[in-house]
Amino acid sequence: MRRSVLVLVALAGLGGSIAGCGGDKTDTYDVVLQPTAIARSAVAPLIIELSANGSTVVPTVGQRLLVRLPRDPASTGEWGLVNAERGILITDGGPTSEGNATVWPFRAIQRGVTTLAFTYGPANEPSIGPEPTFMVDVRVI
Repeated sequence: MRRSVLVLVALAGLGGSIAGCGGDKTDTYDVVLQPTAIARSAVAPLIIELSANGSTVVPTVGQRLLVRLPRDPASTGEWGLVNAERGILITDGGPTSEGNATVWPFRAIQRGVTTLAFTYGPANEPSIGPEPTFMVDVRVI
């Protein structure tokens, strides 16, 4: 055991001295680093509101998508997410209240097309009729 440790130490020392040998000439290289991904903060969030109902929005990969839907603090109604296919968008936190609106945050993680759909109705109660809906197609580029 002791002999193998001594051999390893000797080889390490020999490798270090060989690496130091050679000419003193130093070559310089220009290195340019290319970004491979969009930084999370590089692109401003895309904010959509009720007026975007039925339209197509086009965020880029890495961009946040904020769906801002109105709410009436005096009523028991609220918006609920009906579908959110995984793979193109992910939720980026839970819905938050901002004044008279609820904001649903998403992040575009992959190119593709998906649909976000929300319905408005009484909280914690089963649906008894057709509720208002909000649908938007999302095409991530």
